[in-house]
Amino acid sequence: MKAINYVILTFLISKISSSLLFKLNVGQDQCFFDDFYSDSSVILKWKIFTEYRENVSSILPTINIQVTSMETKEKIYETKLITNKNKATFTVSSEGQYKICVTRKKYSGNQGPKGQVYGNLKINSNNMDDINLEDAISYQDLGHMYNKTDDIKYLSEQIINSQNSQMDMENESSKDTIYYTIWYKYITLIQICITLIVGVVQLINFRRFLKSQHVIN
Repeated sequence: MKAINYVILTFLISKISSSLLFKLNVGQDQCFFDDFYSDSSVILKWKIFTEYRENVSSILPTINIQVTSMETKEKIYETKLITNKNKATFTVSSEGQYKICVTRKKYSGNQGPKGQVYGNLKINSNNMDDINLEDAISYQDLGHMYNKTDDIKYLSEQIINSQNSQMDMENESSKDTIYYTIWYKYITLIQICITLIVGVVQLINFRRFLKSQHVIN
């Protein structure tokens, strides 16, 4: 049971470590900066949580996300957090640094939700530097593994061929056994018929002999 708990805890820590965790105060911006290349597809994933789960639905309309270019000050994307555990996708047309801000506006009701409000934001994009995969791993690095794999493949083929040949031989042997068994039954049946016929003939001859000797009428 402890091992399972450790696994779950490790998973949660790994999920948190890849996310941006922050506190959302009323009227305050939480901004993060990231570099995107031109024609990058950016995915934002978020989750809002509080001490009281029932308050989340009332808090979401007061939160929005804005993405602004630091160079041109142009707002390229904006959305309200209508639902929790949701995501948004947009495309960056020009290369540069961008600011992603999460803003919690003032609550429009008479009384705001109780408890602290926290946000979890993930920013994913395909803005990685171009990677030359041909040079990442050379043949010398994988040559030994490739040769071993090739040997395993060859031996596997040999074993499969040997098993197929053995199965073919067993099938042929089984066919021959069935064939000879059927013929053996036929020959045995013929021998029984011949024996019966010979026995009947001998009985008839013996009866005739007894009549000739006047033993029976």
